[in-house]
Amino acid sequence: MKWGGIVFIVLAIYFALFSSLQAAEPLSDTGQTKCFDESGVEINPCPAPGTAFYGQDAHYSRDRSYTKLDSDDNNLSNLTTNWSMVRDNVTGLIWEVKQSRDGVKNYDNPHDTDNTYTWYSTGIGGTPGDSTDTEDFINSLNTGSGFCGHTDWRLPTIKELSRLTDLNRYHPSIDITFFPRVVLNDYYCEYWSSTCHALYGASQAWIVDFENAGANCLLGTMGSFHVRAVRSEQ
Repeated sequence: MKWGGIVFIVLAIYFALFSSLQAAEPLSDTGQTKCFDESGVEINPCPAPGTAFYGQDAHYSRDRSYTKLDSDDNNLSNLTTNWSMVRDNVTGLIWEVKQSRDGVKNYDNPHDTDNTYTWYSTGIGGTPGDSTDTEDFINSLNTGSGFCGHTDWRLPTIKELSRLTDLNRYHPSIDITFFPRVVLNDYYCEYWSSTCHALYGASQAWIVDFENAGANCLLGTMGSFHVRAVRSEQ
């Protein structure tokens, strides 16, 4: 076989694998509606195709789509007032729904909105607690038959958690029709991800702010913050 044929085959395999990776990780719309130049100055209206600065996030919109689920994985009406989980129909991720926001922590109920946890992961590190760290939280969902019959709940990565924020929303930047009782704070981020600092390891982890869309923070894992569990649809 000539070299040209070998190169063609290699490139075909590469692009097939690349396409499959893209297809395996669909993206939610960020909600970005504005365009900017290289200096950060807004361009209004956004540039037309074929002109400078065309092809920004604001040029591409993808519908956000969520479905409320009951404890048996059944689809519910968007108007229902009682649901256990939410499926992101774009990414396929299944999210825990928080309960009972009354300003009082209740660690006997891992879904209590008011509960906060330090960041900890066995084998990685962090700040362990007595039923009050993120690993304790996840373990409480996966014991026995598991929450809603599933034992593969986990803390979301920073990428997964950030996808719940919408740059076109503020206070909160998450859709409270599906994710009610979200905790907001004007001064610091509130929800732990599973992603720790690339250089400093488990001393710091990434955390998401649902007050200001797109505001992600690095905070010390000894801090006590809120959580929301996720699982991947099978």
